Amino acid sequence: MARLTHWEGEPIAVWAELWELNGALGEVPPTFEVHDELGSTSDRLREMAERGAGSFSVVIAESQSAGRGRRGATWHSPSGSGLWMSVLLPARSPSVSYVPLLVGLATAGAIDNSVPGAEAGLEWPNDVIVRGTKVAGVLCEAGEGGRVVAGIGVNVRTPPGGFAPDIAERAGSLEALLGCSVSRASLASEVLRGLRRLAAARLGNVLPRPLLDDLNRRDVLAGRRVRTEQEGRGTARGIARSGALVLERPDGSRVYVVAGSMGLE
Repeated sequence: MARLTHWEGEPIAVWAELWELNGALGEVPPTFEVHDELGSTSDRLREMAERGAGSFSVVIAESQSAGRGRRGATWHSPSGSGLWMSVLLPARSPSVSYVPLLVGLATAGAIDNSVPGAEAGLEWPNDVIVRGTKVAGVLCEAGEGGRVVAGIGVNVRTPPGGFAPDIAERAGSLEALLGCSVSRASLASEVLRGLRRLAAARLGNVLPRPLLDDLNRRDVLAGRRVRTEQEGRGTARGIARSGALVLERPDGSRVYVVAGSMGLE
C-alpha cells in the first residue's frame, strides 16, 4: 500500500486546499490520502474515521484489489482506468435512508458538469447510467459515530483488454461512450462539491421536493418492466419521497421497494 504524494500532476496539498479540506473553526479537519493500490478505499476511510478523521475526509486509490458493490458484488477497479474514491459524510438521522440515492445524484451531477453531453441517469438504487450503459456505482456503509462512508466508482476509460466478462455486457466507460477525454480531477472536484451541497441541505424523513424532482428526472427505470427480489415483477413508476422505488403490479396496485436486488425484464 504505497501512499502517493502527488495526484493528477499536483501535490496532495494542492488538492486539499482546492477542495477546502481544512475544516471549520472548532472542527476536526478532513484528511486526504491517495494510494497506488488499496484493497478498498472505503475500508481505509473507515479506519481513518475510527482514528478521528474529520467529515469529508477523502481516500482515492489508483486501483483496488477488493473493491465491492452492493450485496457483496465485486467492483473491478484496474489501475488508472477510473475514479475510485470514498468520502466520509457527516452523521444523519437514522431515518434518512435515502442517502445512497443522494450520493448517486451527486455523482451523476458531477459527470454532467465534467463531461458535456453526458446526460447521466440513475438506475435505482445505486447505479449511474450514460447512454444505456453503467458507468458508475455507489455503495454507502455505516461509519464511526453515525457517519456514512460513501464509496464511489466511476469508469473513466476502458481498461486494457476490456471489462471483466461478468460485467462486460453492462459496463462502459465515459471516454469510450462519449468520445472525449475525461479529467478524473474534475470528476472528483465535482463529486465533492455536490456532496457538500447535499450535506448542507435540511433532510428529514422524506426527500425534499427539489431533490425528488431531480431524482425522478434522471430515473432511467421509469415505465420499464423490472423484477425485484422484495416485491416481485412489475413496472417501475418512479421514486417515492421515502427513496423507495414505486412498483406497479400487473393488477394495477402499487407497492414500495426499499431493498433487495433488482433487474430489468
